[in-house]
Amino acid sequence: MTESLFWIHRDQIYAKELEIGFSTFSIGHLVWLLAIAVGCYLSGRLYRRLDERGRDNMRKICALTILLLEAAKTIVLGLFHVNSIEFLPLHLCSVGGLATVVYAMWPQSKNWLGQLFAYAFFPTALLAVIFPSTTMYPWWNFYCLHTFVFHALILAYFVWLFMSCEVRPNYRGLLLSSIFMVLFSIPIYCINGTFGVNYMFIGTRSDVGILAMLWDKLTPDYGRIGFTIALGCILFAVLHLFFLVYRLIGKLQDRVHSVPGE
Repeated sequence: MTESLFWIHRDQIYAKELEIGFSTFSIGHLVWLLAIAVGCYLSGRLYRRLDERGRDNMRKICALTILLLEAAKTIVLGLFHVNSIEFLPLHLCSVGGLATVVYAMWPQSKNWLGQLFAYAFFPTALLAVIFPSTTMYPWWNFYCLHTFVFHALILAYFVWLFMSCEVRPNYRGLLLSSIFMVLFSIPIYCINGTFGVNYMFIGTRSDVGILAMLWDKLTPDYGRIGFTIALGCILFAVLHLFFLVYRLIGKLQDRVHSVPGE
């Protein structure tokens, strides 16, 4: 039974009406969040101390690991005949995974791609682990483990860039990222409506509690378009909070670096 639960997919769980998942902010979830936070910080300190060659190797290893994780997921989907249309790289976090490869191979892209990491990929990956969409799974399940590890690598990747001051988030980057997400969401909205999928969580009611509550509140009166616009406005406001946090941490970093002997 344990082995079968490791490979079981969400569709099978719902079809069999199994209650084998976990609760958001349960002990297991909090342990995952703590482990991710500690891992990001410690690996960020290591990255900051390395020379450029060492940093380049870390970026490439992380990007390669993300590619291998995605390849493993594709193989598992095929072996167990899971409908793979909902697993195309059309979520922001999936694009973020591909972006780690681009950055690793082309670090000169940091002036614009680094800003997308700060305001598009890092915030969405952070929300993905704080409010996971995998709560229907048991902890020892391939899709659950894949989700946490995949997003943790994206989070760590940006933490490295930020802690080393390779990327300094700015307000122009916030606006650039907002425009990118709007332009990206338009075809995604159409794809969701055509194929009944839920990329970027703007297609159907989500398994994520906070998004499900917003969906139930808005769609009866304003439809899917109203939900999408409201979600975009909320995200735009949240990005301003990230901007303020980045500015505060950046000033602290500058103050530390300006101290003689540091």
